[in-house]
Order: sequence, then structure tokens, then C-alpha cells
Amino acid sequence: FLFSDQYFVKANSRIPAYRRSTLLLSFIFRIMKKLIFALLIVVTGLSSFAQVKKVIADKIVGVVGDKIIMKSDVINALLDAQRQGQPLPDNADCLLMDQILTQKALVLQAEIDSLQVSDEELEGLRDNRVRYFINAYGSKEALEQISGRTVYQIKEDFRTSVKETKQAELMRNKI
Repeated sequence: FLFSDQYFVKANSRIPAYRRSTLLLSFIFRIMKKLIFALLIVVTGLSSFAQVKKVIADKIVGVVGDKIIMKSDVINALLDAQRQGQPLPDNADCLLMDQILTQKALVLQAEIDSLQVSDEELEGLRDNRVRYFINAYGSKEALEQISGRTVYQIKEDFRTSVKETKQAELMRNKI
């Protein structure tokens, strides 16, 4: 028996064979459409139950004027202190946050007071910092391998921090 729209059709009935195959194909297509639709609904329903884990790339933890302090800044300062072997108290992250806030406030005031650091002085300070790390790691190649960056890129990474440190120092001396 073949299934028609509403009737059972016998294979040996008076309906021509091509018509029976057409009826069978239309029946199969209707069933496939319903199965695909049901599968789509199930997949959509299951995906709505899947929990999405939120990933926070970074977070602002402080603002001083137009200067922001990111959580990564505090974490990096904490890691730097650990790498240098400094003893860290239980509230080290709070102390570092306080130091960073103070430095940003001094930098902001230095900018207001127009205390500038020359480009030559900044270049010298960055060179000194890179030399320190080269000596600490043994060679320029070792530093580049460990950091995964070239010396030039490392110097560029230090640009902002060296400038802010020097501006804060100038402001401290002025006060």
C-alpha cells in the first residue's frame, strides 16, 4: 500500500505507476519537512539551555581625573613584586591600588602644573630599564625569548609607565 494525501492506494490499483511514485515522493517530502522543523525546534530549545560563561577581558577599578586604573594594572604590579622577591602582606592588592591611585593623582597634578619630561630623558630611562632586564635574564636574546617580544616592543611597552613614574617623581619633589 502507498500513502496518498488522504487515502490508501493499492499498488495494483488503477492509478498509473508514475502517479503512485509522485504521491509517494510528495508524502516523503512532507514527512521530511516536518522532521526538519521538529529537529530545528529541538536544537533551538537545547541551545537556549546552554549556559554561556561570561569572560571579562579587563575591568576598571579606579579613576583619577581622566586616568583610569585597570584590574590588570594592579595584578601586573602584584606579579612584578612577586617576581622581584618582595615580601607581600595579605592586603598587597589594596596597598598596590593605593600606590597606583597616588601615582595617578600626582601625574594628573603634574600635567596641570605643566611639569614635562623631555623625550631624551624618557628614552634614557627606558633604555636603563631594558638594560636592567637584559642583565637580569643574562642576554638580549633570553629577554626576547622569555617575553615573546623584541627589545623595541618592550621599550614601547614601558613608554607610558616610565613617563608617569617620572612625572609623579617630579610632582613629589615639587611638593
